[in-house]
Amino acid sequence: MLIFCFIVSMKTRYFIIKDTFKKHLHKMTYFNRRKIAFIGLLFIPITSASTSLNMYIDNTKHITQKPTVINDTIINLDEHIHVSFAETIIDPTIYERSVSVTPSEKLIYLWKDDHRSVDIIPQSLWDPDTSYSLAFSSDNYRSSNGLSYIFSFKTAQYPQIIAEKIPSSDRYVPQGEEIILTFDRSLQNIDLQAVVRPFIQTEQFIDKENNELHIRITGEPDGSLSEHNLTLFAKYSTDDSMRFFPIDSIQFNAILPTPNVWPKAFAERLDIARRSTMPLIKESKYIDVNLDAQVTTLFDHGAFVTNFVNSPGAKDTPTPKGTYKIYNKDPYALSSMFQVYLPFWMAFTEDGEYGFHDLIVWPEGHADMPQGGKESIASIGNAVSPGCVRHDAKNSKYIYNWAEIGTPVVIH
Repeated sequence: MLIFCFIVSMKTRYFIIKDTFKKHLHKMTYFNRRKIAFIGLLFIPITSASTSLNMYIDNTKHITQKPTVINDTIINLDEHIHVSFAETIIDPTIYERSVSVTPSEKLIYLWKDDHRSVDIIPQSLWDPDTSYSLAFSSDNYRSSNGLSYIFSFKTAQYPQIIAEKIPSSDRYVPQGEEIILTFDRSLQNIDLQAVVRPFIQTEQFIDKENNELHIRITGEPDGSLSEHNLTLFAKYSTDDSMRFFPIDSIQFNAILPTPNVWPKAFAERLDIARRSTMPLIKESKYIDVNLDAQVTTLFDHGAFVTNFVNSPGAKDTPTPKGTYKIYNKDPYALSSMFQVYLPFWMAFTEDGEYGFHDLIVWPEGHADMPQGGKESIASIGNAVSPGCVRHDAKNSKYIYNWAEIGTPVVIH
């Protein structure tokens, strides 16, 4: 009953107010009525006037601002990308999902300044000498084309070799000697590792004060004297992934030091000579004769071919040292001085007084060997000749067929 009375009362008041308003409005001039209509229009939302007109509300604090990257376009492999924003990033987690990098890397975000700046780093390190692009969310919230702000940069190379110090100008490194490599920048945060193939044992240490890597040859070459390839790998010390990158390579030959006393066993002598004889001529074939080792070695353009034991001049009639060449050849020469035959003769002095040959052959009736015959193979490995360099029959034939007239000869 009370509710009914309230409704009747309110309805009565409505009609009284309406009737009063109509009476006053009727008394107003036409001009006054237009003013009220205009003022009322101001309170009508403008978007209701036309569906083609859009009104944007300034809500920039909730819109991603254009990032400012505080980096050069060339960065170190462990360097952070520093990014700042004009306004606070409301939800960093969502923003991180909008950032992409090419080539792909897993990124870590370190937010600062109440989410107004961030450091972006890869989970490990940037790859060396690589071009990257970082794409950030568009700063134009009116745009619907999905364009992004792109920051492109390139990573620096690892330190590069600018100087090599190798004991021999011909790049031959005796056992116990070292190679020193100097780099173009600091090695303070760099780990270096040199790998030698074919393998040979080395000791390595980094002189960070002088930006140098020292590589000492401590092992013996496994095979014959040949070129070794030393490849350098590097990584940043802070990188726990053990990812080493190849940065440079050099070539050298490792040789054994020459012994003070050569072993008597031919096999041992030849093995040491093969790994300790440095070729002195690389432009052609040449014959190398080591008088102390009593070993002849053949090289072809610096490459080892073979070696064998010889019989050089005796102490009183030594083989002359020096650089010569093959002047003439004869498969069965007769010595005018000694009246003996010299199979596989090759003269290495211009006067024909000295040369290579097989063990001598005495004709029958010779004063020194009336019955005739051939010199004993026991002479090989002993310095007993009048100055020529003798080899056994097999090796004499080999060197005779291998060397042409003009082939250089080095005797030392």
